[in-house]
Order: sequence, then C-alpha cells, then structure tokens
Amino acid sequence: MQATSDLSLPSPAPAPSEASLNQWEQLARRAHGHFHAGQIESALAMQMKALHVAQRLIAGPLLAEHADHCMAAWVVSHHNLAELLALRQQPALAIEYLCEAHQGLLALGDARHHAAAVCSAAWRHMRETHSALLQWQRQHGSQPRIDAALQASARVFDCTATALPPRLAH
Repeated sequence: MQATSDLSLPSPAPAPSEASLNQWEQLARRAHGHFHAGQIESALAMQMKALHVAQRLIAGPLLAEHADHCMAAWVVSHHNLAELLALRQQPALAIEYLCEAHQGLLALGDARHHAAAVCSAAWRHMRETHSALLQWQRQHGSQPRIDAALQASARVFDCTATALPPRLAH
C-alpha cells in the first residue's frame, strides 16, 4: 500500500483589500458581542478599531470595486459608535459621529471627484445616515450640528434635482 500525503498546498493569502473587509467584519462582530454582554467600554474600543478599518476601506482601492461594502462599513461603524456614546451619556460626541457618517457620504457622492458606482452607492447609503439624523432630532430635539448636516444634504439634493433634465427631475 502506498502512503498518501495529507499535505496540501496552503491556500493563498487573501488580498489586502479582502483582508480589510474581513478585518472590519470581525472587529464589528466582536464589538457587537461585547455590547450584548454589557461590556460597553470593550464594545467602544472594538468599534473604534472597526471604524479605523472602515476609514482605510473608504480611502483605499477597494472603494471602486466594492463601494457598497465599504460604505456600509463606514456607516455601521459611525452609527454603532454614536449609539455607544449615547449610552455613555456623551451626546455631543454621538452627534459628531452621526454627522461625520452623513457628511462623508455627501463627499463620496460628488460626481466631480468619484466614479459613478461610488456616487450611486453613497446616495443609497445616505438614506440611512439621513434617517439616523432625523431620528436623533425626534428623540433629543434639534441640534445645530445636525441641522447643518441636514441642510448641507438638502442643498446637494436641490442642486442635483435642478441639474437633471426636466423629465428626470420629478
């Protein structure tokens, strides 16, 4: 009987961009686990790490290939941090993260600086950030920082609508 080898070739290492998405997901899951275990400080630390990965995803080459995934990481990280900070009675910081998520998408939605796929993904994800800002206002009242973020998006939406041909603007 001939001996068979159980050795197999190692699987190729994931590409750096894949590793970054996987890294973000792992950190976000760990943060979620800490949150559900009532470990708010640990959840906050993990979520901050996840945000740093999301920032690299948004600024890196993966954005062009997987805009939706990168922007989802961006939005989820910011919103989770805002929720954790609100639990820690730090509403001003929570507001900053909500607004940063929204304004980052506004910048990514600028067709003068980004590819069409990136712009489209930014506009889709902006529904979530816009909704989160409005929800904060409903629960906590009007805040100047949130008002400014909403007004900035209203100006962009208005400019976008007026720039469309008449048959598409309605």
